[in-house]
Amino acid sequence: MNNKKIIFTKERNKDCENLMRPEVRRLLDLPLDEKIKKSQEIIREALKEYPKVGLGFSGGTDSLVLLHLILPLKSDIPTIFVNTQDEFPENFEFIEKIKKDWNLVDHHEVKAETKRFDEFKEKFGFKTSEFTTVCCNYHKIVPMMKAIGDFGFNAFLVGLRGVEHEERAKENFFSSRKNPDHIRVHPLLFWRKEDILEYVKKNNIECSPLYAQGYTSLGCVMCTEKNFDPDAHERAGRGVVREKIMQKLRELGYT
Repeated sequence: MNNKKIIFTKERNKDCENLMRPEVRRLLDLPLDEKIKKSQEIIREALKEYPKVGLGFSGGTDSLVLLHLILPLKSDIPTIFVNTQDEFPENFEFIEKIKKDWNLVDHHEVKAETKRFDEFKEKFGFKTSEFTTVCCNYHKIVPMMKAIGDFGFNAFLVGLRGVEHEERAKENFFSSRKNPDHIRVHPLLFWRKEDILEYVKKNNIECSPLYAQGYTSLGCVMCTEKNFDPDAHERAGRGVVREKIMQKLRELGYT
C-alpha cells in the first residue's frame, strides 16, 4: 500500500469493494432493512459469545449509527471515547449531548497521560509518515488498547466500513487482536456511505455539526480538512500520508 497511489475519487469505493471477502461483498447491495437485520445479528452473536463487550464511540456518524443499533439490544453497553487531545470542540459538545440524550450509563473518556504533538512534530516533521505513526499510536491507539485491557473486554465493537479504505476492506466481521487479546467486531463492515445517511434520515438521528461545516470524515483538528467536492471519496479530508500508512496503524491496533 505504501507504494500505491492514493486516489480520493469515488472510484476508490469500487477498489475497496473488490478487495472485500466474498461473504462480505455479497451483502453490499442488500436493502437497508436487510443490512440492519444482518448487523444486529452480528451484534447479538458478539453479545452471546463474549462475556464482556465494549463499544468504541468517536462521535462520528458511523459509530453513532452503530450505537443506535446496539442500544435496543444492550442499553448499558460500555462506551469508550478516545480523546486525542486535539479534538474539535464541537465533537466534545456533541458527545456530551448524545451521552445525556441517549442515557449512556457506562460511558468513559480515555486519553494519553500527556499531550506530545509539538514534541513529535519537532522530531519527525509535521504530517510525515513517521510523525503520523508515532503521534497516532501514542495519542489514540495506545489509550484505546489500554482501555480494552483495563475494562477486560473480550470483544470490542467499532463502526468500521470496508469501503472507507483498502486495508479495512479486507476485514472479517470478527477479527482477533493482540496486546491485549480480544476480538474486534465490525457490524457495519458491508455498509456504504449512502446506507449510513439513509439510516440517519430514517431514524431522525442528529449528527455532529461538523458534517454541516464541510467535513466528511472526522479526526484530529490538525490532521482533518474540509471536503466540499461531491465527487471526492469520503476520506479526502484525512490526507495522503495517513492513507498510505493505514496498514501499519492497523497492525498497532487502529480501527
